[in-house]
Amino acid sequence: MVNFASMQGLSILIPVYKDSCVAQALVLRRQCQGLEMQWEIVVADDGSPSPYDALNDEISSIGGCRLVKRRENVGRAAIRNFLAREARFDTLLYIDAGMMPSEGFIDAYARNMGLADVVVGSLKVAKGSVDLSSLRCRNEMKAERGYSVSKSNERPYANFHSGNFMAERHVVTDNPFREEIKTYGYEDTLFGKGLADNNVSVLHIDNPLLFVRFESNARFLEKTEEAMRTLYAYRNELEGYSALLHLVDRLRRHHLLWITVWITRLTNVAVRRRLMGDNPSLFLYNVFRVCCLSRYYMKR
Repeated sequence: MVNFASMQGLSILIPVYKDSCVAQALVLRRQCQGLEMQWEIVVADDGSPSPYDALNDEISSIGGCRLVKRRENVGRAAIRNFLAREARFDTLLYIDAGMMPSEGFIDAYARNMGLADVVVGSLKVAKGSVDLSSLRCRNEMKAERGYSVSKSNERPYANFHSGNFMAERHVVTDNPFREEIKTYGYEDTLFGKGLADNNVSVLHIDNPLLFVRFESNARFLEKTEEAMRTLYAYRNELEGYSALLHLVDRLRRHHLLWITVWITRLTNVAVRRRLMGDNPSLFLYNVFRVCCLSRYYMKR
């Protein structure tokens, strides 16, 4: 790790896991060239073997960019904390790998510097990337339709996500991501809860990072099941931060979890087949999530 003295400027931080972010880095570099401040783009490869390794090596040859290769996968939370320490400048902008900045993305963040301790951008599906056979795409489009800046700012901490946000370095180092979380999901929700507990100001703005491709439906279901395990493991801390958790807990308190077990036994194979097919249903996806989370309660 390179130890830099405290410096004014913008560090754009991209944790990457089995993905390519060369095109992303090139767009970010172009947008940064008009900034009236120092900047850098730091990509941290988590060390997992990937077919994109050779391609991502090109990042080191892009002006203003650094590629840091980790020896092992330390998890989504730990790599974000690592990037906060690795950054050269004091203002950090985290974005997920493989997504594309919208036009004026960097300028919008520059205009909002200093308005809050944490500034959170939005997530949208790029118009040319809509794929209705993709369960992830359908799910993100539904979330996008329900999104508004005003609604997000009514509950800024509950609506926090780590895929597109800007913060001062001390905010992340003083309120680090929970490194004990090794499984997928909800590390960003817990980070948002930590910000609330410490009265860190959060502002949501409509500054979209764009989905341009999606994982397979089978992979998305695997990630969903893993996220449900994480949600159950941290259910006490996440009370009030998850509508799904609230629903399943109500079923538990009314002794109705047996219904989800019955649904799972009767329909599990058929539901999975539909969700992994070319016409996935968001209604069935939500049923799948409820049943999956309920199963962990029943195993207790």
